[in-house]
Amino acid sequence: MKWRWRNIPVPEPHVIVLVLAITLHLLVPLRLFPSQWFGHVSGWPIVIVGVALVIWAVRTISDMDISKPTRIVSSGPYAFSRNPMYLAWTLINFGIVLILNTVWLVILLPAALLFTHFLTIPREERHLEEHFGEDYSGYKARTHRWL
Repeated sequence: MKWRWRNIPVPEPHVIVLVLAITLHLLVPLRLFPSQWFGHVSGWPIVIVGVALVIWAVRTISDMDISKPTRIVSSGPYAFSRNPMYLAWTLINFGIVLILNTVWLVILLPAALLFTHFLTIPREERHLEEHFGEDYSGYKARTHRWL
């Protein structure tokens, strides 16, 4: 198995929301919890699970360039979710919410999720349906979009 760095998607909506939330937090800190320890104790495990999910997903598709898929991948985390990397980014961002102890990311993260759910993923699904037809339709019918 070969590791392909380009197979690690960096979803722009998640990154934009994260940068904007951190900037707002630095300018106007709005905290979720009175003490920072709770965020660290609960946030780091969520971030670690998200990173582990990214690693698992990338290793599962390591023999293929994700930007030019040659087949439908339905093993590894793709057996449980059609979008394990978006799920992983959501977990990572949620963990960061807790670690940074900021309300801003709680307010902004839904925008990234909505953008991803209603614009990004449907566009990718149309592309896969055009290229793989019934193979993708069958995979889509038996595997949930998120979980």
